[in-house]
Amino acid sequence: MPFVQNLPFFSILLPIFCGIVCLSLGSNTARRVTLAMCFAECVFSAALLIHAVGTRESYTFMMGHFPAPFGNEIRIGALEAFMSLVFSAVMLLSTTGGLDDIMRDIPEKRHNFFFLMTCFMLAAMLAIIYTNDLFTAYVFIEIITLSACSIIALKEGGKPLIATISYLIMSLIGSALLLLSITLLYTLTGQLLMPDLRGAIQELALSGSYDVPLFVLIGLMIAGLGIKCAMFPFHSWLPNAHAHATTTASSILSGLIVKCYLLLLAKLFIRVFSLDVISLLRSGTVLIVFGALGLVAGSVIAIRQRDVKQMLSYSTVAQVGYICIAIGIGSNAGIAAACFHIVAHAAAKSMLFTSAGGLIRASGNQKDFRALAGAARRDPVSGAAFICGALSMVGIPLFSGFISKLYTSSASVGTSYEAAAILSVVVISTVLNAMYYAPIVICILAKRPGGENADSEKAGFFKKKPAYTVSIFAFIAVNLALGIFSQPVFKIIDLGISVFG
Repeated sequence: MPFVQNLPFFSILLPIFCGIVCLSLGSNTARRVTLAMCFAECVFSAALLIHAVGTRESYTFMMGHFPAPFGNEIRIGALEAFMSLVFSAVMLLSTTGGLDDIMRDIPEKRHNFFFLMTCFMLAAMLAIIYTNDLFTAYVFIEIITLSACSIIALKEGGKPLIATISYLIMSLIGSALLLLSITLLYTLTGQLLMPDLRGAIQELALSGSYDVPLFVLIGLMIAGLGIKCAMFPFHSWLPNAHAHATTTASSILSGLIVKCYLLLLAKLFIRVFSLDVISLLRSGTVLIVFGALGLVAGSVIAIRQRDVKQMLSYSTVAQVGYICIAIGIGSNAGIAAACFHIVAHAAAKSMLFTSAGGLIRASGNQKDFRALAGAARRDPVSGAAFICGALSMVGIPLFSGFISKLYTSSASVGTSYEAAAILSVVVISTVLNAMYYAPIVICILAKRPGGENADSEKAGFFKKKPAYTVSIFAFIAVNLALGIFSQPVFKIIDLGISVFG
C-alpha cells in the first residue's frame, strides 16, 4: 500500500491529538498548534486528492488492520479527498479570520477549551467524510454536536447560553431519530457497513415486501439529519445559535457543520440506499418539497431581519433547502450539483460571517443595519469580501453560486421531476436572495449622517490585523476560483461520484 493511502487515518487522529495537547498549553501556543494542524490537514488532503485523481479509483482502509465489526473501515476517493481539502481550508481561514473576536468574546481561561473543541470538530467532520460504517458516522455526529454546543456556550452572555440549550435539545431529537433509523436498518439487514447495507437493501426492495419499512426508516433518517442541518421546518434553533456565537464559531457552524450533515445525506442516498431505491420509494420527492419550502421560508424571514448575523443565519436555512432540492432530484447530476453547492456555500458563507465580524468591529461592535452604515468605507477589505460573498449567494455570473444554480437546473432536465418547477424555484430564490442581500450591501457602502470622522470615532479607529487580512484575501481568491474555474471542480466531483457507489 502506498504511504499516501495512510493519510486519512492520520488526518482523523491528528486533530484529536492536537486538541488534547492544547489543554496543557498556553493560549497563544494552543492557537498556533490549532492553525498548524489545520494547515497540515490541507497538505494531507491535497496529497490524497492528487493520488485519487491520478489513480481514478477509490480504496478501503481498515483502521487497526482488523475487518469490521472488530475494526473500522474508511473509504477514500476523489470526492472524499476534495471535500476534506475544502473543509480543512475553510476551517483554517475561519479560525485565522476570527482570532481577534475569539480573544475578545471568550475569556482567556477558556481559549484552550475553544481550540480543543475546534480540533475535535474537524476530526469528526473528516471521519464522517471518510467513514464506510453507518454507526461510526453516528458516533462522530454526536462528537460534532457536543463540540458545536461548547463553542457557542463559551462566549460570555445569556443569549449564547440560551442558544446553546436550544441547539442541544433539537440536536438530541435529531440524534434520537437518526439512531432509531439505524436500529431499524440493522434489524432488517443485519449490516452496518455501507456496501453491505446497499446490497441488502436492494434485495429487500426487489422483493417488494419491505417498501413501507424502508420508506419509514429513510424518512426517519432524513428527519434526523434534517433537524441537525436546519432543514425547514426544523430550523428554529439555527439563527440564534449561529448569530450569538463568536465569529469563528458562526463561520464553522454555518459553513461546515451544516454542510457535513448534508454531505452525509448525499452519501447515504448513493452508497447505502442507492438512487434506484430512492426513486422507487419516492423519498427524493419528500426532500424536494421540504427543500423548496425551506428555500422560500428562509429567504422571506431573512428579508425581515435587521441584524446582519441573523440575516446570514436565515440565509443558511434557505441554502440548506436548495441543497436538499439538488439531492432530492435523485440522479448523479443532482448529487454532483449538491456537492458543488456544498463547496460553494461553505466558502461563501464562512467568508460572509468572517467579513461580517470585521464590519461589526468597524461599527463599534454593533450588528444592526443602522450601525453598519458606511462600514465598508471604514474597512474596505471586509466590505469587499462581504460584497463578493453576497454576489455569490445571489447567483451573479462568474461567481460559484451562479454555477451551482445552473447545474441544479440542468440536473432536473430529463428526470421524473418537472424541470420547469425546479427552474422556477431557482429563479424565485435568486430574486429573494437579492431582496435581502441588496439592502445590507447598499447600507455598508453608504455614508452615515455625521460624516466619516464620526463613524471612525464610534468604531474606535478600527485597525486591520495581518492574519485577518490574509484570511479575507484568501477567502476572496477561493470564491472567485470556484466560480471561474468550476469545470475542473466538477470533473473531480464527477470522478468521485463515479467510484462513490
